[in-house]
Amino acid sequence: MASARQRLSFYASLLKRQLICGPPVIPWERRITPGCARSIYSATGKWTKEYTLQTRKDVEKWWHQQIKEQASRISEEDKAKPKFYVLSMFPYPSGKLHMGHVRVYTLSDTIARFQKMRGMQVINPIGWDAFGLPAENAAIERNLHPESWTQSNIKYMKKQLDRLGLCFSWDREITTCLPDYYKWTQYLFIKLYEAGLAYQKEALVNWDPVDQTVLANEQVNEYGCSWRSGAKVEKKYLRQWFIKTTAYAKAMRDALTDLPEWYGIKGMQAHWIGDCVGCHLDFTLKVDGQDTGEKLTAYTATPEAIYGISHVAISPNHRLLHGCSSLKEALQKALVSGRGSVFIMFLAKETQGKFESREIVVPGI
Repeated sequence: MASARQRLSFYASLLKRQLICGPPVIPWERRITPGCARSIYSATGKWTKEYTLQTRKDVEKWWHQQIKEQASRISEEDKAKPKFYVLSMFPYPSGKLHMGHVRVYTLSDTIARFQKMRGMQVINPIGWDAFGLPAENAAIERNLHPESWTQSNIKYMKKQLDRLGLCFSWDREITTCLPDYYKWTQYLFIKLYEAGLAYQKEALVNWDPVDQTVLANEQVNEYGCSWRSGAKVEKKYLRQWFIKTTAYAKAMRDALTDLPEWYGIKGMQAHWIGDCVGCHLDFTLKVDGQDTGEKLTAYTATPEAIYGISHVAISPNHRLLHGCSSLKEALQKALVSGRGSVFIMFLAKETQGKFESREIVVPGI
């Protein structure tokens, strides 16, 4: 008698031949539905005789209701259960759901169901990342008002998620473009500003000329294009708002040790946070011995070695090399290419090793 593995291999080969449009393994007029499948589906009361497209739709509709009822019986309100929080990325309501959304939310839904079956108190919220340029630009392209376009997309996407049988905590649904949500964003920003943790400064940014917005480095692909619009990203100096997360850098870096060993994630976070212990030193910039009023701030994690300093390394993205800096031409003329994307500025001989002077003399234009 054939083993289970041999039988499975045999049926898989039959299916493969059928899928690649080869000669029929079993003539259509002689095909029958396996008894086990018929018994499973006939239990729904939706499969009487022949299996048709409508049969499949009826069976799926029946199971959809069963799944929703099952999810509602496993309530998150049982405070005695240990907590488990599942948070997937909220979609942009700038169109309809695609297969990328199906993949992400199927994974998060599977995790949520698994943890519920383990007896956990699970929160699996959903919302709409609606207060942004992607949704607005999509509406402008269609000559529609962003509000009506966004709301209609949310309604359609919600129907799609429901049809997929995903069990989100719908009572926790949020929409970021509605006042009941963004009033708290405004409140938090005001508190950050009052505490000196929100401030403005000029910075070199990644500018998307199509979406008319600033991109993070992670949103620019290896070809220098926007991950979303595909536009060639421009480097531009703009006055931007910043949150002073550096005030908490050391605490955040130290707290990484308490996190699970997620592959690559902790290292990535540590890289973003950067070094937390060191000194910032201000160097005076002079042209032909004359003070320019400009200074160059350099960071070092080894201030005890400052007496041996011979040069300062700056990025080609530094503000002094761009925009309306009065020293731009003089600095670009004086710079020496270093390794990678770093430029090296050598200190004048008379200031080398003299920590108290901290001067960089730039040759005249």
